[in-house]
Amino acid sequence: MTTSRTKRKRTGIIGYLGNIADDTKDYIDDMLDRGRDVDRDVRSTARRALRDDDDERPDTSEDIAALQDDLAELTRKVTELSAAQTAQAAHSQPKKTP
Repeated sequence: MTTSRTKRKRTGIIGYLGNIADDTKDYIDDMLDRGRDVDRDVRSTARRALRDDDDERPDTSEDIAALQDDLAELTRKVTELSAAQTAQAAHSQPKKTP
């Protein structure tokens, strides 16, 4: 906003209204510039915060190893159950007599 009288050469009511319009335009331009600055700073801060979170993630190799052990255990159990089911089916089939 300009407060200097040297920039304002208008006189009278029309000049007064023109000065108000110019000052309002300057005010809005300043507010938009500050809004852009805030938006840029917020985005930059969020980007930095998210990038820093990636560095603090725990090592997942232990989790993967535990899951692989659990998968091996489940595979073993399924194999045992399948073998038991096959054996039970073989014993329960009636024998054909010729």
